[in-house]
Amino acid sequence: MTETLLWVLPLVPTVTALLMLTTRDRRILSAIDVCGSAILLALTLVLAREVAKGGPRALGVLRIDDLGLVFLLLLVVLTLAVSIYTVGWLKQAVAVGNMKAESLRSYFALVHLFVATMVVTVLADNLGVLWIAMEGTTITSAVLIGYHGHQHGLEAAWKYIIVTTIGISFGLFGTVLVSAAAAAHGAVGADAMSWSAIMKIAPMLNPGIVRIGFIFVMVGYGTKAGLAPMHLWLPDAHSQAPTPVSALLSGVLIKCAILGIIRFQTIAAAACGPAFPAEVLLVFGLTSVVVATPFILAQNDLKRLLGYHSVEHVGIVALGLGFGGTIGTYGALLHVVNHGVTKALAFFAAGKAIARYGTRDMRVIRGLLAVAPIGATLLMLAALSLAGVPPFSIFVSELMILRAGIGQGHWVAIAIFLAMVVVIFAGLLHHVGAMVFGEPTATASREPEAWSPLLGMMLLAAIMILLGLTIPASIDGLFRRATEIVVG
Repeated sequence: MTETLLWVLPLVPTVTALLMLTTRDRRILSAIDVCGSAILLALTLVLAREVAKGGPRALGVLRIDDLGLVFLLLLVVLTLAVSIYTVGWLKQAVAVGNMKAESLRSYFALVHLFVATMVVTVLADNLGVLWIAMEGTTITSAVLIGYHGHQHGLEAAWKYIIVTTIGISFGLFGTVLVSAAAAAHGAVGADAMSWSAIMKIAPMLNPGIVRIGFIFVMVGYGTKAGLAPMHLWLPDAHSQAPTPVSALLSGVLIKCAILGIIRFQTIAAAACGPAFPAEVLLVFGLTSVVVATPFILAQNDLKRLLGYHSVEHVGIVALGLGFGGTIGTYGALLHVVNHGVTKALAFFAAGKAIARYGTRDMRVIRGLLAVAPIGATLLMLAALSLAGVPPFSIFVSELMILRAGIGQGHWVAIAIFLAMVVVIFAGLLHHVGAMVFGEPTATASREPEAWSPLLGMMLLAAIMILLGLTIPASIDGLFRRATEIVVG
């Protein structure tokens, strides 16, 4: 009966969201939040164990395999970390007036509905359901982006809706084309939209139609993933959203879009040969890394800085998938997890720094180590990992992607990538070093650091350091099986 968990998993955050509407007490809301996230993680671990033992599980339009499990585990771990972090963050946000006590239940409900739509996105075997769930994430997250209600937040939410809705429309066109190609080769009814069914006949599909469909999908889902030049919504949305929402947007949502791209990449590789989707991914990946670099160097807004880093690292994932092979694909999937964990940690630490100084302007945030030593240390660790410094996790996945590129002889792409990484490394350490060290400015609050945000951050920091030092056998096995699904 493991298959029933496929329907239970989306119901857990949905029921949690409904329970949120029954109370206004902040403590009770926080307790429901943490419990709901913990239950979701526990059920996912049960499902992961069964998939490891007996292979993929499917029920109706939902299906989980090792590839989807990589993204699902990232989602539920970050959801729990966000819930733990929110306990203390919310108390401080209400105290200073950034969040209104009477609207907390709607905030919590929206967060868990957002999580529910992402769970469906990861579990969807039907490509139509995948597209619908991705649109569902837009609706729920857009409200959260503009939740503070001020002008810049509402502008960011509106921009997010317009850009991603237009972009995801291209994804719908691509989905229809691939489905039509499958229907022309014997896929009947729901099988024409089922990824697992299409993969069985993918080598027989019309390569011309699939090529066009994959390009539409790259533009559509690439918009949601934040790939340049469709990334215009991302820095605004990530900077204006409440800090826990920023962590979910950057840590998980853009990764769900990457999963959508990978699903279509496997179909295109089987129908057209692996060279075509690889070339498209390399173009978008390299463009994203190059475009993000000058904006990272010129930023003064801390959260926008982290937003542009998401553009860079999504580009690195695309490069890994484009370089391909076992090493490139493994590195790309590992980078999905490494970046998700590290970026959530960075947003958590940045959120506490912003609350302490009352501004996102990095020129004002100075001497953080003197007023919040633990938070400053965690911010510095996250920055070092984002910059690709050993022994942190992102260094490992970036090194694997570089090895794959060198092995495939992509010398020009590797040279450009390395040049951009070196420049970004210097820029990021300059920005974060100036914030952490030196004398604190007069505006800095010296209140003691709250325990729950630190607990959430330490959980992610532990994962970040662990994956930089070693990859446990069970996790390595999961990534190897997921890699086999992608490379065939």
